Amino acid sequence: MTFPDKPDYLILPRNGDPSSVECAAYPPRVSVNGKSAGIVLHLYGSNGSARFYNMMREPYATVRRLLWERGYWLLIPDLGPTHWMNDKAAKALDAIIEGTIRDHGVDPARVNILGTSMGGSSGFIYTTRHPGRVRAICAVFPTTDFEQWAQETPQYSRVVANAHGVELQEAASLFHALSPINHPESFKNVPVLLIHGDTDSIVPTHHSQNFSASLRRHGCPVTYREAQGIGHEDSIVEPFQQEIVDFLTNSAATFDTPITTRENDDSNPK
Repeated sequence: MTFPDKPDYLILPRNGDPSSVECAAYPPRVSVNGKSAGIVLHLYGSNGSARFYNMMREPYATVRRLLWERGYWLLIPDLGPTHWMNDKAAKALDAIIEGTIRDHGVDPARVNILGTSMGGSSGFIYTTRHPGRVRAICAVFPTTDFEQWAQETPQYSRVVANAHGVELQEAASLFHALSPINHPESFKNVPVLLIHGDTDSIVPTHHSQNFSASLRRHGCPVTYREAQGIGHEDSIVEPFQQEIVDFLTNSAATFDTPITTRENDDSNPK
């Protein structure tokens, strides 16, 4: 069987569900060694959509193929161009995860996120507010400290605040709450792979440097890769594609901790 490298466009979890959204979907091979399918949710950067996303580009070509070969769904949900994992986006992601487990036989212990820029930050926000749902997360040049980023690149501050329905002048507490660097304990059982370029002028490199250092101090599993001479561009991923897929697909086997679903999760995320 040859990898088609062309997405289907599905409404997930199903037509009629109020949380359903369009997803670009790369289904896996039918079966790989008799295992249940896994899933990688790709969260795109700012102004993306299910029709226009980082993962569709050439630097991610090997990632797409290897996930297919290893029996993983690759889904790109349309959560909005500037959602920054607001409540609506989080509910949609909840519904997609539950729906793929229920309707497509996805193993709940093989649910992963690969996020780029806004998508990496949003994956971290989702993980901090929905503990136990995600096995592992790879984030490419993510914002991890929104309070500091608001000072560094103020043009994005209003966009993040608006996504969460908060006026910019009242957003300080929101930025603190959203910042993954303030929630290292959320990643105690969630392996993290960070990739960042040392010439990134949109999200400075220290966001990944400081976050990885904090995770290590708190005993959390983290790998940090810093690319020399690369800025905020998709080409950063190309040399790390094999490592990204190995990291995501091996996490379920090497990091055995319980994964929760909405049916058995007693938390009340806000």
